Amino acid sequence: MDQASRQARTQETDLFFSLSLDLLCIADFDGRFLRLNPAWQETLGFSIEELQSRPYIEFVHPEDRENTIAEAQRLRLGGATWSFENRYRSKDGSYKWLRWTCASDPTSRRLYAIARNVTELRRLQEDLRLANETLEDQVRQRTEELLHTNQVLGSLIDACPHAIVAVDTKRNVTIWNHAATQIFGWTVSEVLGAKVPFVTDETREESNVFNQRALRGETFTNHQMRRARRDGGTVDLLVSAAPLRDSSGAINGFLTVATDITEQQKLEQQFLRAQRLESLGTLASGIAHDLNNVLAPIGMAMELIRMKFPGSGIEDTLDLVDNCVTRGADLIRQVLTFVRGVRGQRVAVQTRHLLLDTARVLAQTLPKSITINSDIPRDLWSVQADPTQIHQVLMNLCLNARDAMSQGGRLTITARNIVLDETYTKMNPGLKPGPYAVIEILDTGHGIPAEIHDKVFEAFFTTKDAGKGTGIGLSTVAAIVRNHGGCINLYSEVGRGASFKIYFPALTGDASESRAGEKEMPIGTGELILIVDDEAAVRDIAKLVLETHGYRVMAAQDGAEGVAVYAKHVDEVRLVISDLDMPVMSGTAMIRSLERINPDVRVISASGLASNGRLSHNGDSSRFRRMLSKPYTASDLLRTVDEVLKAS
Repeated sequence: MDQASRQARTQETDLFFSLSLDLLCIADFDGRFLRLNPAWQETLGFSIEELQSRPYIEFVHPEDRENTIAEAQRLRLGGATWSFENRYRSKDGSYKWLRWTCASDPTSRRLYAIARNVTELRRLQEDLRLANETLEDQVRQRTEELLHTNQVLGSLIDACPHAIVAVDTKRNVTIWNHAATQIFGWTVSEVLGAKVPFVTDETREESNVFNQRALRGETFTNHQMRRARRDGGTVDLLVSAAPLRDSSGAINGFLTVATDITEQQKLEQQFLRAQRLESLGTLASGIAHDLNNVLAPIGMAMELIRMKFPGSGIEDTLDLVDNCVTRGADLIRQVLTFVRGVRGQRVAVQTRHLLLDTARVLAQTLPKSITINSDIPRDLWSVQADPTQIHQVLMNLCLNARDAMSQGGRLTITARNIVLDETYTKMNPGLKPGPYAVIEILDTGHGIPAEIHDKVFEAFFTTKDAGKGTGIGLSTVAAIVRNHGGCINLYSEVGRGASFKIYFPALTGDASESRAGEKEMPIGTGELILIVDDEAAVRDIAKLVLETHGYRVMAAQDGAEGVAVYAKHVDEVRLVISDLDMPVMSGTAMIRSLERINPDVRVISASGLASNGRLSHNGDSSRFRRMLSKPYTASDLLRTVDEVLKAS
């Protein structure tokens, strides 16, 4: 090649060196640059002279020098380099990533290399790597969240006390939770993928309409319906439903949430029945109050007639009237015991007489198709009890027996004395060892199934047809027996009648209720007494009784008049006898007014809704306060007046 050709080639090489955007270089085997193109200065900022003045290894990042020396050594042995990367220092102190392609000529001891600045590419790759890692983390986190959400939703669905059922457009079950199994009886393995099993022929048309509307996109809230159970029974439901949609928004089924309201409906019926009974109770209380006001003057008049006309030969007639008054008062107390929970007075009751009296009443009232037998020993022990409540217990049980023998039968009342030991009382909680009077009411009716023996004493439970039973008779019986320290046991088989045995703690001593030896009625010494009552008959007969026995009497017809009279004669009036239930101003309000006039005023409060006892108008015990139950007798009135006046 002549001189001109070499010069032309050199010019071409120089042109390529100057135009290349990549970093071109020629270095010797001693580690120094021999030739560099302008791209080096543009990339690193050092001049060509500065780069050639020092070994190139000094420009390499300290962490990359060992690999760079090893790569140069491999090139010296005749190898080649592809995509080797290291960092070169720039003049501003930063480092640039360079990717090398190299070859060597061992003969001339030269290295020929092309380097490309890949700093920005590596930054982009790093950003991309970090973005991928972030995305992967987000995807992983979101996947975990979705899995957790699905698990939570699955737990919520399974733990929900309401039945949750989902179906697809073909009405095949896709979700069936644990509550659905409890309510309907079918397990998830039995219904999943199949049609819902709780729709019967009777409810199919209603169900089809409901399903079609739900699949059209309608939502339902608290839709009431009845569906079948696996055991053949039915369940009342409150159902809410909403459509299900796929990712495109198309309806692919619907989900229902059903609440079992069977027991709730029973409770609502019981509540309505209780409200009716409460209304009847309020009415009965008012009637009882009025009847007591009617009986009170009759009873006191009987005693005055006895005192005015002793030995007149009409004692038998007076006894008959007196017994009627007493019986009427007992009936009123029985009504109040039932509707208001008023507790009657407990006395020593001759159980034999009470049972015989009940048997006589039943013989006159029960259908002739029912034969009544009784076996009551003469030495039957007495019991400490409220005779009206015990009579209520016996009548409730006997009337239930009558209802169980609609076609006739035999009702047997028996009683006996028994001493219970610890062994028996341990098997019957509520009883204590000792003497008991045991009363048995036995019928030959249709009997009571064993599976409801434990329910018959529950309030509002009844086996009678709707409208024929309240479900409170036996619960009242059980409550009365428990309150008397006894217990009641049921023995029954279907088709063989029923037996109720009642255990009452007995009094083994003399429990006779003799009227002999009554104390002589107390006599007053002219004390002035104020009677306040809105019933004229009660005011007049009480005034007559008191005046007949040595007292002076003033009267008022309501609380307001009573306050006015007392204020005018406060220094003279020794005692106030007041009804509690009066118009204009009640007895309670009147007593408060009297106490502001005289804090030590002595008061006897009369009411048909309470038992005799010491009680103030505000519930505090006081020696100047007594409660007198209507209807009261002349002796009750006189003795109570004497006790309060003598209280110091």
